[in-house]
Amino acid sequence: MEKAKSPVLQLKTVDQISIAVKDIDQVIENWSSMFGIGPWTFSEIGGTDAKGRSWKARMAFAYLGPLQIELVQPVEGRIFQSRFLDTFGEGLHHLGFYVDDVDQEASKLEANGAKMLINDPGNFAYLESGGPGGVIFEVMKRAQQQET
Repeated sequence: MEKAKSPVLQLKTVDQISIAVKDIDQVIENWSSMFGIGPWTFSEIGGTDAKGRSWKARMAFAYLGPLQIELVQPVEGRIFQSRFLDTFGEGLHHLGFYVDDVDQEASKLEANGAKMLINDPGNFAYLESGGPGGVIFEVMKRAQQQET
């Protein structure tokens, strides 16, 4: 009998579920009334891509226990989720996992066949695992524990 291969990254929890949406307000209204999800916090991010084109996105966050639900809506220009929305419509975009060292874990995953999609060194990396399962994974910097 063959010895089981150790996993590249031993995940214990799913920390974030990210959903690409076309209308955050509509989704929040529906999910809040249907499932009681909330309260929600909001942010808007934006910038300029490598080709000088501006982009903006609205984001909303809520928690179910320790699990963060993230909604992302492109507002202007093209963002990472824009292609997903064009291809698949609204839905699950990625699963997020907190790690102690984003760069180290992303490098290990890449060395074992994962494809790097987006990387903000030290903060987060989006990777495609390849093979069956077709989900994008995000490894995210674990928030520092505040001392009490």
